Amino acid sequence: MPTLGEELRRRREERGISLTDISEATKIGTRFLKAIETDKFSVLPGGIFTRSFIRAYAKHIGMSEDEAIALYQRQVTQEAEPPVDVEAPRRPPPATELHSRRPPPVSMRQMSSKPVWPTIVISAGILLFIVIIVLGLVKVFDRSSASQQAKSTPTAEPEHPAVKTTPAQPPPSSAPDTIAQAQTIAGGSGLAIQLEATDGDSWVRYQIDDAKPEAMMLRQGQTQSLPPAQNQVKLNIGNRQTLKVKINNREATFPPDTPNFKAQLVISRDNLRTYFP
Repeated sequence: MPTLGEELRRRREERGISLTDISEATKIGTRFLKAIETDKFSVLPGGIFTRSFIRAYAKHIGMSEDEAIALYQRQVTQEAEPPVDVEAPRRPPPATELHSRRPPPVSMRQMSSKPVWPTIVISAGILLFIVIIVLGLVKVFDRSSASQQAKSTPTAEPEHPAVKTTPAQPPPSSAPDTIAQAQTIAGGSGLAIQLEATDGDSWVRYQIDDAKPEAMMLRQGQTQSLPPAQNQVKLNIGNRQTLKVKINNREATFPPDTPNFKAQLVISRDNLRTYFP
């Protein structure tokens, strides 16, 4: 039975599709596509990304995604199973040999001569250690319960709170005021980015401030909120035509010069104007 890589390569060659065509359509590197065709799954990122790459490859060449994943699961399971060592049945040894293998009898005097007190001391030490651990866990649990109860107790509100008066704000008169409001919101609570895949799937790589970059695959209809940022958010988007972006719960638009594929964006407090025209 052909492997997953052999079956994918055969169907691709029958349709006259090159790995470069698949890479441009799915935004998957040719190195990963070659690894799938040669069944070298250890080269792939692993987890959900491996299955996502296999599904995208199979879909592009007209193969059922579920069939491709089933072949992959079967192949990985067979590689993980250890080989079965089948040995020929052994003939039982003769009775004389069995008789010679019997251990010599142990007398009651020899059994009673072995000291028993080391075993008793070790058992008592283990029991004492277990009791100490249980008592420590009980104290920790009591402290955490008391702190949670203190946090959940509502504080009394004053009977006559002071009434604060604020001057009336003038109504918004132009687009720059709207941008200023967005900048004020961002300055107070950071940047909250929400991505939604509306018209298809898209691969996204993001970096929050100076944190380690992360990557994910957004399926059509899926919404993902990124961790809040204090200063800026860097985005690498595979297909930005399928994504809708919200900044601080406000729908934003991409700048006019943003490419449709492999777009690189930086959203910060200083350039919010470009996302709210």
